[in-house]
Amino acid sequence: MKKISLPFIPLAFAGLFLFSCKNDPAPQTEAAAAPKPDTVRVEPVPAEGAAPFTVTEGTVFWQGKKALGDPHNGTVKVSGGELMVNQGRLLSGKITLDMGSIAVTNLNDGGEKRDLESHLKDEDFFEVKKFPTAEFVVTEVLPSNLPAFNWVVRGDLTIKGKTNPVNIPVKMTIEGDKLEATSATFPINRTHWGINFRSGTLGTAKDKVVEDVVPLSLVLKAKRR
Repeated sequence: MKKISLPFIPLAFAGLFLFSCKNDPAPQTEAAAAPKPDTVRVEPVPAEGAAPFTVTEGTVFWQGKKALGDPHNGTVKVSGGELMVNQGRLLSGKITLDMGSIAVTNLNDGGEKRDLESHLKDEDFFEVKKFPTAEFVVTEVLPSNLPAFNWVVRGDLTIKGKTNPVNIPVKMTIEGDKLEATSATFPINRTHWGINFRSGTLGTAKDKVVEDVVPLSLVLKAKRR
């Protein structure tokens, strides 16, 4: 199949995952370098007695674009995961992304859509045959006093065998045996995961450059096991 030089996604735990980042401009900051949002002090919750919540569904929404040209939008499905909750608070957890589920959502031409999805799955981007899944492991959950989201979930995102820290602002509710989370749009830099196809850092001609910074968002649901 002939490759086409179109933009990268994410995961995306994928934003993973609701709202879409279809019309959001690509942020010019990297996830690891993003300013730490305002947080509030809360009493710590012990890990002892935490209950497992199984991820039942989730989607990462992504946007990718060339330096010159319109963006493309798409999704990656969350295939599973487990979150540990105690006293109505998320403490830790892990979610898994099905990289083979990468889909482009803004193309109406069936052939063009299939070509781009195939390109995203090959060695230029995610090498899905070699790396069929990606993973996000929660390392810290910080309460926020900002109105758009009430928590900042910090963790390690692994794509193509490479791991980097990511901060995800979320609006999360935990009521009884149900957990739901919707993230704000957050950026990652694809080159940190070895996805360098037509990166500007490689001296690619300006009209061929694919943006390195990719906005993601996600929605997630989990249920107490």
